[in-house]
Amino acid sequence: MDGLQAEVLGYLDGSILGPTILANSGDLLQVEFNNSLTEASNIHWHGIFAPANMDGHPRDIVPAGGTKIYNFEILNRAGTYWYHPHPDMRTAEQAYGGLAGFLIVSDQEEQALLLPSGIYDIPLVIQDKNVDANGQFPYILDSNDQKNGLLGNRVIINGLHAPFIEVNSGWYRFRLLNGSNARLYNLSFTNGYPMNIIGTDGGLLAYPEQVNSIILSPGERADILVDLSKLVAGDEFFLQSEAFPGS
Repeated sequence: MDGLQAEVLGYLDGSILGPTILANSGDLLQVEFNNSLTEASNIHWHGIFAPANMDGHPRDIVPAGGTKIYNFEILNRAGTYWYHPHPDMRTAEQAYGGLAGFLIVSDQEEQALLLPSGIYDIPLVIQDKNVDANGQFPYILDSNDQKNGLLGNRVIINGLHAPFIEVNSGWYRFRLLNGSNARLYNLSFTNGYPMNIIGTDGGLLAYPEQVNSIILSPGERADILVDLSKLVAGDEFFLQSEAFPGS
């Protein structure tokens, strides 16, 4: 971070986050998990209807050096889901270390809506880390963290601090995931662009809901559409977390 390289856990070498898995409802998902950690781990498919022995329950752990094949049919509606470890008493630290990723499901109902896709469909994992002077983010809990959960001193998006992208004029779909251990976010855009919520944890909504901000607690997702057709070259805007109502 800021020119320094952090040591992380990852599903791929050198990556702080796992790959985004794209699937259609009805597909057969098959993932081979080789545990190269020095401790037990597994994969929990958060929000996905999976058989009990495929769901990543703490009792179904994969020991260090072990392998498990996850194999099941995707039965969910279109939506933004994710995966992370779920070993007993180790979930928070392993997810904080980088073991998490998107599982994005599509179906015919969603495809018929002609929603923004390709470069106009952007998944964003929002996490906070305690970054030290060496650019590392050790998982060290003080007495307050042990009661309330760890709150980091830096917020990162898709594994990067203060990233930015160039966008075109038009509609964009942002898939927001709060991948933090304990921090809540009250998300809005600095220029006041309204958010049209089209999906939440359970998939697409029956109708979009226009809001100016949205609160996400850890593990929650929101699919939003944003109209950037009024942008002109050189315009800048930022996704930010505002103070909470009444605070």
